[in-house]
Amino acid sequence: MFFCSTYPAIPQLRRKKVPWTIEEERMLREGVSKFASTAGGNVPWKEILDFGASVFLKCRTTVDLKDKWRNMCKGTPKRKKRSHTGGA
Repeated sequence: MFFCSTYPAIPQLRRKKVPWTIEEERMLREGVSKFASTAGGNVPWKEILDFGASVFLKCRTTVDLKDKWRNMCKGTPKRKKRSHTGGA
């Protein structure tokens, strides 16, 4: 089980990076599919966070959901093919 620390008292410090669980990713997908279509283009991250409160770790924020969704939509990066020039 992962534990999250709350926001630090000193704003310059970053929060500890906590890996996402499979269940959290599933809940994020479900929440986006449920709420995004009714939001008229904007994704209601707060509603999704509340919807999945039983699954998301307590330290997850709406910004965490938005960032994770953006990264999930990117998928796996495609490798660039090197152009191989016959050389002398």
